[in-house]
Amino acid sequence: MHGVIFTSFRDYLTAEHGASVARAVFADQPIFLLSESYDDPVLLELVGKAATETKTDVGEVVHEFGRFMGATTFTRLYPAFFAIAPTAREFLLTVETRIHELVRATIPNAEPPQLRVDEHGPESICIVYSSPRRLCILLRGLVQGTADHYGETAEIDESTCMLRGDPSCTFKIMFTPSTSA
Repeated sequence: MHGVIFTSFRDYLTAEHGASVARAVFADQPIFLLSESYDDPVLLELVGKAATETKTDVGEVVHEFGRFMGATTFTRLYPAFFAIAPTAREFLLTVETRIHELVRATIPNAEPPQLRVDEHGPESICIVYSSPRRLCILLRGLVQGTADHYGETAEIDESTCMLRGDPSCTFKIMFTPSTSA
């Protein structure tokens, strides 16, 4: 898994739960470098520790972490990509070709999930997610965080899910302007 995921997870814990929680979860861990990739089980162990430290369900930790990454981490890492897309829908239509292909080309052993993102109407998209990690709840959070960044709301319907035994996850996502924007 890409090092940015680990550093972002530490940032998420610090921002949402405080520096003491982040220190406790990352105790005895190496410094994770953005230019490296790391074994998947390490992140799962850290998520488990975070759930215990915060007395929160693992799924909720993963979802909220995804939301944080979509709204904060990736907007800092890829500001130009966010700047040229006027909406969350337009941005997400380019994630696979602009960001995942860049990650695959520049980070040895990085294996971002395979996404097929298609238009599904003027205000919606369909994302088909496939990954042996089966972190569809993280993708749900990423989509919501991206919508948050653009001042939008994402209504997500997941019609197939790998966690229910399907070969991939299929999300139909409708975007609307946020009532608080």
